[in-house]
Amino acid sequence: MSDSKKKFDIKPLIYGFLSFVLGFVLFLLSICLVLRLTFFSQDFMLDSMANSGYYEMVKDELNDKLKDLGHASGLPDEFFDEFVKKLDIIDVERNYVAAFYTGESTLIDTDKFKQQLLDSINTYIEENNIDKEKANENSVLYLVDQASSIYVNAVTVSFFSVLANYIKNLDGPLTMVTVGLTVVALIIAVIIYFTNVYKHRRYRYLTYGLGAGFLSVTVIPIVIFLSGIIPKVNISTRSLYNLFVAYFNTMFMYFWIFAAVLLLLTIISFVLYRQKYLKAISH
Repeated sequence: MSDSKKKFDIKPLIYGFLSFVLGFVLFLLSICLVLRLTFFSQDFMLDSMANSGYYEMVKDELNDKLKDLGHASGLPDEFFDEFVKKLDIIDVERNYVAAFYTGESTLIDTDKFKQQLLDSINTYIEENNIDKEKANENSVLYLVDQASSIYVNAVTVSFFSVLANYIKNLDGPLTMVTVGLTVVALIIAVIIYFTNVYKHRRYRYLTYGLGAGFLSVTVIPIVIFLSGIIPKVNISTRSLYNLFVAYFNTMFMYFWIFAAVLLLLTIISFVLYRQKYLKAISH
């Protein structure tokens, strides 16, 4: 057989395929880790609320809506300014968010709110010597019920309520998938590294896999950024809009962090490949 008819070497195809699979697994693993650190993290949600100024804006919006309700009942703006100021919105929101992660009821408990408002109204009536016949019990109770509905709408995180229904059910499976993908990535990397006789080829295919992972992880934040979909989301209140934008912008920031880690590993692997390659051809 002549030298021109060399035996076809299938190894580059096999290792190329392994590199592709490694890149895809790293992509899926990055998604799982981002979800674990953001969507499936109670602390992440609470941090987003605090950093977006959500609590203060909820109080302002609640105050404005209660004032509108109070105008029809003859209550002055100052009454609700003082009432809303005393509400512990942070504690209410923390309990509300925690319920999603523990599988408890996510319904807002309005009993305390109603009692506080009822006590404040009765105190206001007494301090201002208002005729109790003009402020009959049925009218007061109706006002309290209407205010309670406004309160529930104000403290409910609508977009999160829809998504968070899956938190309890998917938390365990996500952990198993994350562990599984980590194991698969390590196995592929070990196969590439220890089955290549030449050291420079080990790092070449590892570079391919890490580089593919880096490029794929950047796709999601780039597509979302170019689409401009986050700022265009139509949400009724300023508090929810700011929370939504802060929540998802930070989530996509984690993709950039994982992309940066993969890029660093890609560069390290490429540098090692060049060193081993130059050393191999010099002999």
